[in-house]
Amino acid sequence: MKSISLLHPFTPQAAGVVEKSVAVYHSQPHLKALQLLAEETGHSCRMEYFTPRWFQYGFKTQKVDYTFYPVDFTWNGNHKKWKKQKSSPCLRAYKAQTPDVTIINMSGHSSPFSHQLAKTILKNKKQYIAMLGGQHYTDTPANREYYKNANHILVHTQLQKREMERLELFKGLDIRVFPLGVDCEVFSPKKTKNSSPQLLYVGRIVELKRIHLAIEAIRLLKNNGFPKAHLNIIGPIFSEAYFRELKNLVKDCNLEPNVSFLGHKPHSELPTYFQEADLFTLPSDKETFGMVMIEAMACGTPVAGIDCPGGPADVIVHLKNGLLSTPENYCKTVLDYFLNPEQAKNIESNARKKVLDEYSIQATFKVLRESVQSALKV
Repeated sequence: MKSISLLHPFTPQAAGVVEKSVAVYHSQPHLKALQLLAEETGHSCRMEYFTPRWFQYGFKTQKVDYTFYPVDFTWNGNHKKWKKQKSSPCLRAYKAQTPDVTIINMSGHSSPFSHQLAKTILKNKKQYIAMLGGQHYTDTPANREYYKNANHILVHTQLQKREMERLELFKGLDIRVFPLGVDCEVFSPKKTKNSSPQLLYVGRIVELKRIHLAIEAIRLLKNNGFPKAHLNIIGPIFSEAYFRELKNLVKDCNLEPNVSFLGHKPHSELPTYFQEADLFTLPSDKETFGMVMIEAMACGTPVAGIDCPGGPADVIVHLKNGLLSTPENYCKTVLDYFLNPEQAKNIESNARKKVLDEYSIQATFKVLRESVQSALKV
């Protein structure tokens, strides 16, 4: 039996997640893939984080152990900044007993702690895999050494891999795509759709998400033959000012019957909302890979995204399995979709097929298993 760890070297709070709910809301594809790995191989698998608590603790859930290491307190507040966080207890634990394979999940900027941990792992003759989220990278000597010494690098989209391969920082390195899959039995289509367009947004309520475009799309639908078109907005309020702006927009456009702010919903309730929607709105032009996009498509609900560098353009083929537009043409693109029901029907089935083919939990597990096996062979 080997020990496999997926380490997130930051506190859940720094990633915008409540610590007590981390096993339900954060890194779910990774968790499910680790569970399958533990079941198939008998390996000891764990997920690790930092915590602002003064003591180390953990718990077990569905064959995966969770461990939380106290983050080092700093007077300048760096202990609250995820890229600058470090944990001496974590380093001591790794020096005493290093997992056979450690997957370090960090942004392309990496962090001084990740560098230090990587050196500890190699000193103990074990292997680490660098897993990258986001699409921003810092080219420094320390980062070059960190990525060069990794067994290999995992990213979540083909687009990210192609962009990295063009950079000197990653030249000649082994970069693999680790798709973020969903449970396609939980996220599955319902048999009937709606008589009027039902739109859905799930995510943070903050300016960069450009939710006002989804509201503008509802106004255009209402004024062009769809008086009962409706938009559900689900998610926590990260910007009170923007939330007030959205509420005022709804009021000024007389859209109170057409737009509902539903607040935060447990992840277990989201499949129903995805299933009941006709179109999922993703109007931000600064998106990376978003799980809500894959969850919606798994339910046969196409996504209307912005054609920008990031997740939507890597998954969506315009008018084949979803919609891609510019911010300026977003509302018109949504209207055109509902004016062509036959085309919409084909897009729905293709959206589901895309997920079944490339973004199932089984696809995630397959890459994880191969990734761990290759690291264990060294």
